[in-house]
Amino acid sequence: MDMSLAPSRLPACATQMFVVLFILWAEIPGVCQSSGPLWQQLSASTIAPTAPVGFSADQVLTFAEQLMREGEYFRAITEYRRFLFYYPDDPRRAMAHFSIGLAFYRGESYVEALQTFQEVTQRYPNTAYGQQAWLWQGESLIRQGRYTTAEQLYTEIAESFPHERIGQQARYQRAWTLLYRRQWRDAATQFQQVAPDSDLYQSAQLLAQEALVGERLPTKSPVLAGIFSGLLPGSGQLYNGRLGDALLAFFLNSLFIVGAVEAIHNNAPVVAGILSFFEAGWYAGNVYGAINGAQKYNRHATEIFLRNLDTRFYLVLPETHHTPILGVQFSLGF
Repeated sequence: MDMSLAPSRLPACATQMFVVLFILWAEIPGVCQSSGPLWQQLSASTIAPTAPVGFSADQVLTFAEQLMREGEYFRAITEYRRFLFYYPDDPRRAMAHFSIGLAFYRGESYVEALQTFQEVTQRYPNTAYGQQAWLWQGESLIRQGRYTTAEQLYTEIAESFPHERIGQQARYQRAWTLLYRRQWRDAATQFQQVAPDSDLYQSAQLLAQEALVGERLPTKSPVLAGIFSGLLPGSGQLYNGRLGDALLAFFLNSLFIVGAVEAIHNNAPVVAGILSFFEAGWYAGNVYGAINGAQKYNRHATEIFLRNLDTRFYLVLPETHHTPILGVQFSLGF
């Protein structure tokens, strides 16, 4: 046998033995190590969360509040959540959680705001922020147009706190949900139920009077507008106060009617039929437009009325993170 090849095989054998030993060390617990496989050690070291290096709880909150002031609401939510994750025992956790709901509300994400305020009320029921969050749930529902659900919520708050300030505020807001639904007399009755010792009493009494004014707002009858336009095209639009639409409707309908009559006199039945067909469409559109215009007029008048009340008697819920007090601002100008 040729022994000259033996030395050349030694490096390859040594390499194979090294690979086998490395695999045993990395994958089999108890061989050259006391812990689990290497890939588990690496995963644990990279996945385990670590506390924010160099930032205290105060600094995280300060940064979050700065983002709120700058209108960076969703970035602020991230920072408040970071605070809750790393400092779960901090006494300011209720404030931070409430601020997340407020950031969602300011960012017009009203569904998420409602959910967050519900969580704050459930987790911190005996805190000022828990009570604030209850009222903010109602605000979030109103922003979604869910007036009936908001009324039910305010009723629950008023019944739970009949002699406390939050209960009076809930009665005040419950009456507003009735205003938004044009239930003028019911709203006036609810405003009158605000207690005389409440700081909302004066504005509530004024709103009770204003709610009755809502019943007497100038309106247009959609039925009457339709009848007018049916008798004379454009007269319904004129009744609604839309002179331009009235002239256009009268001109177009008159044009097609005159054209159809002339076609008949000239023994052009095909042309007369075509003009009559289009005239029927213009005539129907004229009647529908008058009815729709009356409805728009009434809706616009009501919206202007409510917007004026909202400006004068709007209940301002606090957006501060440090003052758990609810305020109301109103104007007595008419």
